[in-house]
Amino acid sequence: MTDVMPTSDPTQPKPSAASVGDAAALQALFRTVANESRNVILVKDWHGRFLYGNKALADLYGTTPEDLIGKDDGAFNPNREQVAFYLRNVQDIMRRGQPEVVYEDATDARTGEVRHYQSFKKPLRDADGNLQILVIANDITDVKNAQERVEKSERHLRDVQAIIGEGVWEWSVASNRVRHNSRWAELLGLDVAVTEHGMDVMAAMVHPDDVQSQLAAQDVCLLLGRPYSHEFRVVRPDGKELWVLDRGDVVERDANGVAVRMVGSMADITPRKLAEQALLDERKRIELLNEDMQQTLQMARAMAREATEANRAKSDFLANMSHEIRTPMNGILGMSHLLLETELSADQREYAQAIKASGEGLLAIINDILDFSKIEAGMLELEYVDFHLDDLLADVSALVNVRVREKGLAFYRYVDGVIPTRLNGAVVRLRQVLLNLVANAVKFTSRGSVTITVSQVAEYPEGICLRFEVQDTGIGISDADAAHLFQPFRQVDASTSRKYGGTGLGLSISKRLVTLMSGQIGVNSAPNRGSTFWFEVPLQVVQVADTPLPAQVAQAVPAADVKTVAETVAEVVAPTSPTPAAPVQLQPTVVPASGLPAGEAAGGVGERAAGAPSGVLNLLLVEDNAINLALAKALLGRMGHTVTVAVNGQEALKALAERRFDAVLMDCQMPVMDGFEATRCIRAGEAGVLQPGIRIIAMTANAMVGDRERCEAVGMDDYVAKPINVNLLKAALSRIPVP
Repeated sequence: MTDVMPTSDPTQPKPSAASVGDAAALQALFRTVANESRNVILVKDWHGRFLYGNKALADLYGTTPEDLIGKDDGAFNPNREQVAFYLRNVQDIMRRGQPEVVYEDATDARTGEVRHYQSFKKPLRDADGNLQILVIANDITDVKNAQERVEKSERHLRDVQAIIGEGVWEWSVASNRVRHNSRWAELLGLDVAVTEHGMDVMAAMVHPDDVQSQLAAQDVCLLLGRPYSHEFRVVRPDGKELWVLDRGDVVERDANGVAVRMVGSMADITPRKLAEQALLDERKRIELLNEDMQQTLQMARAMAREATEANRAKSDFLANMSHEIRTPMNGILGMSHLLLETELSADQREYAQAIKASGEGLLAIINDILDFSKIEAGMLELEYVDFHLDDLLADVSALVNVRVREKGLAFYRYVDGVIPTRLNGAVVRLRQVLLNLVANAVKFTSRGSVTITVSQVAEYPEGICLRFEVQDTGIGISDADAAHLFQPFRQVDASTSRKYGGTGLGLSISKRLVTLMSGQIGVNSAPNRGSTFWFEVPLQVVQVADTPLPAQVAQAVPAADVKTVAETVAEVVAPTSPTPAAPVQLQPTVVPASGLPAGEAAGGVGERAAGAPSGVLNLLLVEDNAINLALAKALLGRMGHTVTVAVNGQEALKALAERRFDAVLMDCQMPVMDGFEATRCIRAGEAGVLQPGIRIIAMTANAMVGDRERCEAVGMDDYVAKPINVNLLKAALSRIPVP
């Protein structure tokens, strides 16, 4: 997964179908190579279930590669201890996050034979952020057995020497006769009853290829007085060939130093030599296997590079699409907002409201698709921050309150009193999931109630696991439909889609977000009996001196709980987040957790946001799009501010060199000089800029993950995404120091 998604570059080409095809071909080639490899190659998930297994693994377990998928080792391996070790080992490696080489055993399901493996294990993450592990195991059973045979042979030889002795001989050099024990005769296939032979009998048995080396070794002993020890082959009278270790030394010499008598021993080392040869052969085989493994790893690395490049291309495409879509959407939503604030006939106001509502619905759908695409591309990252549980629930309640009131539903919250109020987690995505479930519950419930229940289901060091349940009295879902409910672009049926609307992405996105948060999600439902959607996620506890809520507090949210916070969002032009929390088309409304007396009215359209500047600001607006320029000028003008326009970064530098301003509203993508380069020049005091430290507010359609950080990195002070949210714009202006 990428940490920060690259910003789009409209000059770069879009990903082609050919590049996607090449990636598919590489994947197909990898599977072919993996299945032809004699190494065991597999991929497991956190629970030890096979996500992929090649033919070598299937053969070991007496099954097929297809039958492996979704099962763990326990389905095939009868050795429980091995199965338990595999799971502990891969989970430990995934926790550590580093590749390791492990020596382990496996039981052949067909023969019951225990095989020995040298396994390379590397932890991975899939596109959804789930931990997985790649295992490439080399069968070293034959090598290990060969080593054990060599060691056993050597032990046997030592035992023979110590207990029964080797073949012992004495050679009279002058007479060329050899006296020996029965073991010596037995080794050479001679009559064990005969205890003396001529040396020529022995010499005739030496393998033709070893004669010269054997004579040379003897001469060194006879002439130089060094002990004799030599390995060579003999061919016995019965035709059997064996390796012998012949050792000896001169024990008697004449007055001239000429050897007279030599004694020694002979041992059969054939098993050892055969084992050594087998070991050499096996080493050659391993070298070939290692070459295959290296080729496989190189191919895997190449595929990883291709995948990274494909993800980067997809990232650039998504960022560009987001910018290109949000730019005209800013004009549609903003102009409809301005139009609704003018004098209109009833029909004209109805038409303008329809344009605004349709635009907001279209933006919600676009954001759902972009959110889903980011998750698919592995480019969605989670931000873990401290938060109050009651604030989270209040935010969600507020956003559905208007629709709850319109439908006349009862709305309840139950919170387990043992839950700490301050927690740490991915609160933005947690709110998105909970809001999606609550919004769906309200959408599919025509009468009755919607209830949120939060309970603690587990506790661990420094953290807890919470279960969120959303129960409704709506239309319900059959078991057959529930099985497909969390799949992308799937709804219960076509009639439901026509009646209630939606993209069919909300629950799929929720499931993937919960998975990224190391949790799980599900549903319990029956037709016409309502539904209970639930999810469980682990959260860290923030250690502060807070008092928990009273046990099992039930809060009924009145239908008119919209004042105060609703005033802050009364002028919303579009959803405030680039990735809206719910796929349903709801007007954004915020409800305070405490609630207000029923019947109290909410703030009206056109009211000033809390904290908006009371003084007139002298602003430099840098924007190249004519419609967005007109919209921004109109919005700022209605707020009472003075606006000077520049259509690119170069014109902005010129204006800042000629006069002083209170702040700059800077678009990012512009011709001639973009907003990023212009900001760098301003901060560096280039081009005679009078105020290098002037407050710069990014006002851009770059609203993907990492775009805010990129703006901050070049020196911008604040950030407002397009389509423009009027209240967020006012809030940004309120933070400008007024002289």
